[in-house]
Amino acid sequence: MKVTAMNRENEPIIRAAVRGRCSNLALVLGVAIVAGCGGSGAPQATQDFTMAVSPTEITQQAGSTGTPINIGVTGLNGFSGSVSVSFASLPSGTTTSPALPITIAAGGSQNVTLTIPASTAVGDVNIKVSGTSGTLSHSAPLKLSVTAAKDFSLSVSPAQTAATIGGVSQTFNVSVTGENGFTDLVTMSITGLPAGATTQPAIPFSVAAGGSQDIAVNVPMASAVGIFNLQVGGTSGSASHNTQVGLTVFPVIKTYDTGDMLYLETDTSTETTKMGLRKAWGDSIVEVSLNGTNYVNSDDPGREVQTSLWDGNLNYSGGIGSWNPVEAGDSSFDGSPVLAQQLGIDNLYTKTQPLDWAAYLSGRTAPALDDAYVEKWISVVPGENRVFKVHYKVTHFGTDAHANAMQEFPVVYVNAPFNTYVSYDGDAPWTNAALTHATLQYSCCEYRRSSEQWSAFVDSSGSGITVYVPGQLPTTKGWSPGFVNSFTPIVAFSYDPGAVLESDIYVIAGPVDHARAAIYALRQSPHDASPFPPIGFDGPLNPGAISGDDKVSGWTYGTSAIADVSVYVDGTKIGSATYGLARPDVPQAFPGFDVNTGYEYLLDTTKLSNGPHAILVKVKDATGKITTLGTINATVSN
Repeated sequence: MKVTAMNRENEPIIRAAVRGRCSNLALVLGVAIVAGCGGSGAPQATQDFTMAVSPTEITQQAGSTGTPINIGVTGLNGFSGSVSVSFASLPSGTTTSPALPITIAAGGSQNVTLTIPASTAVGDVNIKVSGTSGTLSHSAPLKLSVTAAKDFSLSVSPAQTAATIGGVSQTFNVSVTGENGFTDLVTMSITGLPAGATTQPAIPFSVAAGGSQDIAVNVPMASAVGIFNLQVGGTSGSASHNTQVGLTVFPVIKTYDTGDMLYLETDTSTETTKMGLRKAWGDSIVEVSLNGTNYVNSDDPGREVQTSLWDGNLNYSGGIGSWNPVEAGDSSFDGSPVLAQQLGIDNLYTKTQPLDWAAYLSGRTAPALDDAYVEKWISVVPGENRVFKVHYKVTHFGTDAHANAMQEFPVVYVNAPFNTYVSYDGDAPWTNAALTHATLQYSCCEYRRSSEQWSAFVDSSGSGITVYVPGQLPTTKGWSPGFVNSFTPIVAFSYDPGAVLESDIYVIAGPVDHARAAIYALRQSPHDASPFPPIGFDGPLNPGAISGDDKVSGWTYGTSAIADVSVYVDGTKIGSATYGLARPDVPQAFPGFDVNTGYEYLLDTTKLSNGPHAILVKVKDATGKITTLGTINATVSN
């Protein structure tokens, strides 16, 4: 050991240090001893700290405050300072108690709790616990396993309820189901109620987890009718959920018999709407009125809202035909007999056997019953007070066949001054595009496009009667001779033996704008495909005798694609015609029909015996509906 400038009196002390009696570096009397005692030469250890987290793994439910996490700091080599502690990678929105960062002195510890939001995703989160003191820094891992938050769900049963204005709805039940340990109360709210409506119990009210509550709606007499989507909400703390229940509000509906009429009536605080059936005229519809104004003309049994059946094989020129069943009666004012009728609480049912319209003109001296029944079920469309649904069922119980023809399903006769014809005739149906208003020609009949399958006659205020026939062809015929107005949707049908035509029509009173909105709503409801088969007409073969090759031709069109056009001779199929030929005359005559509707079949008459033959065409569409076109009676002469 080298000693510089050492006083002799310190020599014993130095010798003792050299002999190993000291264990640390020393500064003795201002003299540095630069070598370690014992001769090792090792430097002094640096001051530092360690940090411990306990526990190192925790499981905590989203939306909760967890158990304490202990963070301890231990000093090393004489460290006695303080450490600033922070957490990294906490779930978004998490808070701590106490708030971070925190300061922990050497030798001390601190408990920290985490409060994590209910929205925190389920899963594992690796948190980094960091401690810093000056240039010293250390970290420790903390694994957080997040489980699902306490929550609840709502359910309603049934999902639909109904009430009559001035009354109380059927009850619906709201249930609260706790999830993940949820046991709290849920505060309930209901929005979307009709104006002035209240609930039993009054809102807001509370439902405990695992409980339920029956709810009814009080609907005032002044309420609007309609379908209301009620939003049922539940809130507890930060948790909130919603569900829906549909409320249909009906007008007051009643039926009654005045002796000569059957009535289905709706009443609100401002409107009375009626549909009236004349018992003496086959229970045909002779009144559709709003607040006492009747739109329907019924001057004779041929002028109502009613059905009338036609045969494509007959010539009705001059109004005379041998088969023309009319629901109301005949041209001599005889009424068709009513076979059955029933007044329900909110509906009507009738069954009629129609008379032949031109019985007397055909040489008969008494009313002639036809081989058909006309049944109808009349009701009010839910949530409406001006919209009547008429479900028709026409049954041909005869064993004969009546070829494809335009059927009156229905024909609509309207009083003046409801003289303006209204429909949509454009290329963008069901888009609320502008309507067309027109005055129809004086003589029968004008054909107009009806792209949305409805037509109306209204007065100068835009109010009148509208008839919607789902599945009709996109054309309506009508006329306005001045004293009366009429339109008929174009539908076709072949009354083969046992044939049944069954479908709905909708008759709407009042403003045409409301009628159109109601029709749009009806169109959104589930409904069957059109019940109406294609329409079509044969082109005549050469008049008189035919020979060699001759053409069976014509046109056909339907609401569904045409799948097959079959040609029959004397009841036997002999082939299928080519379909899709251009017929520009068809859309000119029937606006809305396609142009490529023609068909053609080359008939080799040399394969037939000489003499008379019955040639007819059957058309099948893509849905399987079949129509039988008129019979062509030809004589083969080869």
